[in-house]
Amino acid sequence: MSAQKASTPVRLARLAAVAVIVSLAVLLIVRLAGRREMPPAAPAAPPPEGQVVDLKEKVRHQEYRDGRAVADIRGGSFFRGPDGRNHLTGAVEVLSLGAAGETVSRLTADEVAYDPGSLRFTISGHVRVEAGGVVLEGEAFDYDKSSGLFETKGGGRFSSKTMRGSAPDVSFSESAETVRLGGGFLAEIVDARRTVKALSVSGDSLIYARRERRGRVDGQADLSGGGCRGTSAAISFVATPDEAAFESAVFEGAAKVVFGGKEPAGEAGGEITAERIAVAFSREPFAVRTLEAEGEVGISARAADGRETDVGAPAATLEFDPGGGLTSWSASAGITASFDDGAGRAGLHLEADTAAFDRADGIVRAQGRSGRPAVASSKEARIEADAIAAGPGSRDLAASGQVECLLRSGEGMRAPGFFSSAEDIAVSCGSLVSREGAPSFAFSGKVRARQGADILRAGELELTLETGDMSGRGGVSAELSQAVAGEAGKRTIEIGGQDMVYRPDIKTLTLSSKAYVRLPEARLEAATISAVIGREGKDVESLEAKTAVAVSKGSYLGRSDTASYQAASRRITLTGKPVLTDGKGGSARGAKLTFDLADDKILIENEGKGRATTVVRS
Repeated sequence: MSAQKASTPVRLARLAAVAVIVSLAVLLIVRLAGRREMPPAAPAAPPPEGQVVDLKEKVRHQEYRDGRAVADIRGGSFFRGPDGRNHLTGAVEVLSLGAAGETVSRLTADEVAYDPGSLRFTISGHVRVEAGGVVLEGEAFDYDKSSGLFETKGGGRFSSKTMRGSAPDVSFSESAETVRLGGGFLAEIVDARRTVKALSVSGDSLIYARRERRGRVDGQADLSGGGCRGTSAAISFVATPDEAAFESAVFEGAAKVVFGGKEPAGEAGGEITAERIAVAFSREPFAVRTLEAEGEVGISARAADGRETDVGAPAATLEFDPGGGLTSWSASAGITASFDDGAGRAGLHLEADTAAFDRADGIVRAQGRSGRPAVASSKEARIEADAIAAGPGSRDLAASGQVECLLRSGEGMRAPGFFSSAEDIAVSCGSLVSREGAPSFAFSGKVRARQGADILRAGELELTLETGDMSGRGGVSAELSQAVAGEAGKRTIEIGGQDMVYRPDIKTLTLSSKAYVRLPEARLEAATISAVIGREGKDVESLEAKTAVAVSKGSYLGRSDTASYQAASRRITLTGKPVLTDGKGGSARGAKLTFDLADDKILIENEGKGRATTVVRS
C-alpha cells in the first residue's frame, strides 16, 4: 500500500504500531527496574517524604533476541520517587531495531512512571512516537498493559506523509484492534506535498474496528472527499480490504451530501438531503459512484448550462461518472420536481409517481400510476398524462397516454388561433409535444380542443402561443357558436376539412381538401374554404370558397367555381358558371346564384341584354 493512497482508517489502524512500541517501552522499563515479570502485588510503601531511592544515572539498556539487538532504551535517571512510583526521566528514548540494526520505531518523552507491581504506566512530557510511518505526539499518555489499552485525555496529534489529524481523546485497544477518538476530532488525507486534502473526516467521536474494516463517527459528523462532502448526526463507513480508501459510507440523521464535478460542457453539481444517505465510492480514481437516499429526500442539481432542478421524494438514487459528475437520478413513491430556465426564472413543475433523469439526453421522464396521472404545469399550461418527458430544453416537453392539457388564460397571455384570451382552453389527445423556442404545442391522436361551447377536433393540431398561429391535419372540424343580430341565443357554425391553417395577422382560417361549412340553413363544400374571423370572439364574418363549390339547401343544390358568404347579410353567392338543380331533374344556370338564408330565397341572375333575376322559394 503506497503512502499516497493511504486513508483515514489505515492511518488510524497504524496506532496499533504505536501501541506496540509503547508496550515494548513499558517492558524494557520494567526490566530496568529489575523484574522480568510483574505478578500482582501490594503497592510498595513510598520512600521517606521528599526522598528518592534506587537512583540510577545515565540509564541505557539494550534488549537482545537471537544474538541481535532488538531494542535500545535511554534516559537521564531512574528512581522511585516520593510518590512511591518508579520514574524514568530526562530525555527518555526507546528505539525498536530491525534485523539490520535499523530503527523501526522510536518513542521519546520527558518521563515514564508507574506504581511498583502495577501494570498501568504514564508517559508524559513532549511525548512523540514514530512507528509504521505515523508520528503520534502529545503531552501525556496512559498505558494499561493488562487490558492492552493505550490512551490520552490530554490531546493527541498524529501525522504521516499523507495524513494529519488531532483529537483531545485518543485510545487504542490491542486485543480488539479498535481505535477511538473523542472530544472532537479531525483527520485529513493530503497529497505528497501536504497541500491538497484528498479526504477528511471529523466529528465528536470516532470508533474504528480494524478487523471488520468498519468505523462510525458520531456527533456533527463530516466527511469530505471523492468529489463530495457529507454531514449528518452520524456516519458509518467501510474501508477497502487494503484499507487504502472507503468502499462506502452511510449518513444518518439530518443527512446532507454536496456533490460536484466537471461535465463535458462545464461545471455542474448539487446537493441531496434526507434522513439517510448511503454512498458507494469507486476506487480508481477515488470518487463517489452512487448515492441512495430515503426519508424526505430533497435533490437540488445544477446542470452545466446553469439550469437547476429541484426534486422531492420519499426515495431517490443518484449515479456519477469517474469525475464526480452527476450522470443520472431516479426518484420514486410520489415525486415533485421543479426546473428553472437557466436565468433563475421558474419553469416547469412536475408531479408523478416516479421520475428519472439521464444526462446522455438531458431528459426527465415522469410516470404516473393507475388513477393518478403525471402532471406538468407552467405559466402557459397544465398537462396531465400517463407519462411525461421534460427536456433537454427548458420548454421541451412530451406527454403520452390520455393527455389532458389546459392552456391558461390571463394577463399577458395570447390565445392561439381563433380562441379567446379571456378563457382557458381544454385539450385532450393521445400525445403532446412542446419544443424550445417560441412556446408551441403539437397535439396528436383524436385531438379535441374546447373553449366554452366552441369545439375544435383534429387528427393533429399545432398551436403557437407567442404568434397566435394555428394549424391542423388529419381531418379537422370546428364548431363555433356566434350571436345573430335580432335573434335570442347563439347559432352554431361547423367548419371542416382535411387540413387547416390560421393566420392571426389577417384573422383568416383556411381549410383545404374536402373543406366544408355547415350553417344552420345550408351546407357549403369546396376544395378550399377561407373564413375571416371577427376581431371580437370567434364570429365568422365572411367565407370564400374555391374549386368544385357545392351549396345545398333543402332539395336544392348549387354548383360553381367560386362562392362567398357574408354573415351580415346571411347570403351565399356563387359565381363562375353557377348551376342550380332542384333534386327533381330540373336545373337553372346564370351568371350569379345567391342563397338568401335570411329570406329563405334563391336568386338566379343573368347578365347581358337579357339580364333578369329569377326568384325561387327554397
